Amino acid sequence: MTNTPEPSDGVFRLSETQSIVRNLKSVRPNTVVLMAPIDGTASGIERILILGDNYAGSSILKALSRSEFEVHVAHPHALSRQSNGVTYHTHDLSESLKPLFFELKPHLVISTASGGSFETQKNIIDSTIEAGIPQFIPSEFGQDSLNTCVQERLPPSRERARVIKYLERQADDGHISWVAVATGSALDRGLLSGNLGFDLKWQSATLHGEGTERFAASSSAWIGRVVLAVIERWQEVKNQYLYVAGVTTSANEVIDQLEKITSKSFVAGRAEVEECVREAERRLEQGFPDAGMFLMERSVLYDQKIDAVRSFEESDAVSKLGLEKERIADTIKGVVHNQQHHGGAPGCGCD
Repeated sequence: MTNTPEPSDGVFRLSETQSIVRNLKSVRPNTVVLMAPIDGTASGIERILILGDNYAGSSILKALSRSEFEVHVAHPHALSRQSNGVTYHTHDLSESLKPLFFELKPHLVISTASGGSFETQKNIIDSTIEAGIPQFIPSEFGQDSLNTCVQERLPPSRERARVIKYLERQADDGHISWVAVATGSALDRGLLSGNLGFDLKWQSATLHGEGTERFAASSSAWIGRVVLAVIERWQEVKNQYLYVAGVTTSANEVIDQLEKITSKSFVAGRAEVEECVREAERRLEQGFPDAGMFLMERSVLYDQKIDAVRSFEESDAVSKLGLEKERIADTIKGVVHNQQHHGGAPGCGCD
């Protein structure tokens, strides 16, 4: 029988496990081989600065604050203070970030603000490079910005795609490394707000199309888990646009889960995707940009001609990041819990 070497400190390192792998067939069935956990320090990432105050930034902050990283957050409404190991900085992101960058010297900047503005993101990237900060994550965390049909329907996605092209050029010149993450629609927030066409209070829904159209979606918490996994595996995934949706689902599947969890029947009305687009255009023309864009974003999910889900299915990077897919039932249970106990406010904090 092959002798299994004992680890020097309780954890098998790569060099120690190589000999075990070569003789794996002769290792005792109950032998447990532990690998050292991957961590951000392997890529030199220890100090991280998050820009922005929104649900994506909050999700990322929550995930990173539970790790060993030194985390900083900057946005206009932050009170300059330390709390739970996180340092907050009051900073207007429309102003130069260079003083803050040079003061903190983070190893990674994560932008979650003004993703639909190329000029804003370009200024942040240029300041990052000038300060000698080696790594950058742009403000994505949504639909596939590289899909040209999505760009036509959602102008902010066109701006995000310009940011990716700019980052590619800077990386080719050796100025910076980057990772962009598309996570699909924010399922929990979209259900609670009604932006996806579901009314939880009155158990009704408006479906655009047949209800069977597949779309990419994630919970808000998923974004933080994905970013943490990206940091831990930076050298493996750098300079890539990653498709990392928590689930791919359909409106019919969402209704099915809602009915199972609430034990109530939902009434579903149906409309054509084109009708959703026309209504969005009317609202934009009438001076209601938020309402118009919500409808445009909804139409992207159900419009098979756009095929926004394809890259999420064909280039799924979930396993590459060492993650497991979310369970749609778990996400919808959380949504129902928030609706029933907290008035539908996303992120009740019960976990």
